[in-house]
Amino acid sequence: MQILAQPCKFIAYSLCIFMVCLFYLLWYSLAFAADSSHLKSLQVGVNLQVRAYLQGPYEASTDLMQDDLRAKGLLPLHQPYRQAPFLYQGSETLNRSLTSVSVGGDEEALIDWLLLELRSASNPTLVLAQKAVGLQADGDLMDVQTGSTTLAFLNLSAGAYYVSLRHRNHLGVVSASALSLSFTSSLIDFSDPLFTVAGQHSRYLYKTKALLWAGDLSQDKKIIAHGSGSDNTLLISTVLSASANTAFNTSYRLNGYAATDLNLDGETLAVGPDNDSRLIYSNILSYPANTSFAGNYILRGNGY
Repeated sequence: MQILAQPCKFIAYSLCIFMVCLFYLLWYSLAFAADSSHLKSLQVGVNLQVRAYLQGPYEASTDLMQDDLRAKGLLPLHQPYRQAPFLYQGSETLNRSLTSVSVGGDEEALIDWLLLELRSASNPTLVLAQKAVGLQADGDLMDVQTGSTTLAFLNLSAGAYYVSLRHRNHLGVVSASALSLSFTSSLIDFSDPLFTVAGQHSRYLYKTKALLWAGDLSQDKKIIAHGSGSDNTLLISTVLSASANTAFNTSYRLNGYAATDLNLDGETLAVGPDNDSRLIYSNILSYPANTSFAGNYILRGNGY
């Protein structure tokens, strides 16, 4: 009997160990599933990466945008889109450490502020969310606090949205269709000529790049060289009315962060080498739809 009792005890002991292991295995599986469910529940909001180029500061020789505003310390620390017609009341402020990127072709150098918008899939004129972001020399949009190129809209759910970009002296753009966005980041590349946007000729095409048209100083969604509402007239009058331009010199260089500074070099110049007016005239005359090369042609934007 003692000989039979030993195997029975061993079997009972082994069964007990097996049951304990099975219990812990089931417990771990349930805990892992619960934890995974918790992690999934934290995946809220919409994330995206966006790339765009501005015509004004773009330099073909480097295939980058110049960062003169950053280098001269002219970039405002607070987002500049509070005034009409933007009327964006966001509280974004620039992390000062992000302005220390060196000059000389650095791809992450900060160029300027942009206004990024997500719009309703059923009504692209309806803005659902906005964010003031930084623009890097290589076209990547970045969070102005963290420097991350992944931009989060935490209060939106995954779904389809029109993506829109606006700038203080370039014509805005908006995607041609509503795009599927989710917690998983997607790249929206407005600098790719094959990426479709609303309207015809809505971007300036240069070789393999699509750039936002420069010249909309008054932000009326048009670029006008001559006539009523002329952006060029606004530029010249701004130079002539500058307080330090006591001689009313048309070649006066107005320093500072201003909408009239189309090439974003920190200076507004109406006449002379590298003046800002030339961009307005050249864009009007070279616009594909202006087949008669009329100087009074109105270049109309389609972005917003």
